[in-house]
Amino acid sequence: MTLNFAELTQKLRAGGQATAQDVLDMVTAGPGATFALVEFAAEFRRMFFQNTIEVVNLLDAQGKVRKDRPQEPYAINVGASESQEELAQQIFSLTQDDAAQRITVNFLVPNEEVEAPGSSALTPMQCLRILAAARIAAPAKSLRVGEGRDLHLRSLQSLALHCVDSLYLRDVPASEPRAIFEDLQLLDSAGLSIIGAGQRDLAAEYVSYLQSEGVEDAQSYADEVFAEDDAEGAGGCGGNCGCGAGGCGA
Repeated sequence: MTLNFAELTQKLRAGGQATAQDVLDMVTAGPGATFALVEFAAEFRRMFFQNTIEVVNLLDAQGKVRKDRPQEPYAINVGASESQEELAQQIFSLTQDDAAQRITVNFLVPNEEVEAPGSSALTPMQCLRILAAARIAAPAKSLRVGEGRDLHLRSLQSLALHCVDSLYLRDVPASEPRAIFEDLQLLDSAGLSIIGAGQRDLAAEYVSYLQSEGVEDAQSYADEVFAEDDAEGAGGCGGNCGCGAGGCGA
């Protein structure tokens, strides 16, 4: 079937629920419907989560990076050769499971030792539709984007934030010191308030952490990333993202 977007939105705004067929129609919709689905998903995200986001792996009070990740008992793992029908059924089943109050969507990270770079069949638009479908099918449930976010969503990561309310920051290896600041800038530009961050200056904290790991130019990387953001006219978040004065350009 073809996605009837007007019919779907009318039904859900009236209090109806998405069916398994609705989820399949959303996942398999054409690129032209993707942005409309994200915009509709954003209505529900704002309704239940306002402008907040949970960041799972912030530096702890001692300035250390959490190495272990919490178990994700209710996860959708995308990219392991599943069919569109199987993927839609996964999404529908978890969104209808009362025990699954948080759903994590992981996008498969290719094994570089056996797979060529760029070999994944996933596209950024497809990943967006998957996240939008999960949000629309379960408006009030927490939706976390897990592994593979930057690899598969690429420049559309900012749109994914209209669907999800929880994520992991990228790991901060010394070999890629810009990554953590790019993630903080992403949240900053979206105007999102990080739950539990309060008035912490996260950019400064990560500069200190990277310097302790031997990255002498950590401050320069932070300055470069946020200067690029200012140059693009992102506007910042008014100090509400938890990045602190150093990160928001305040």
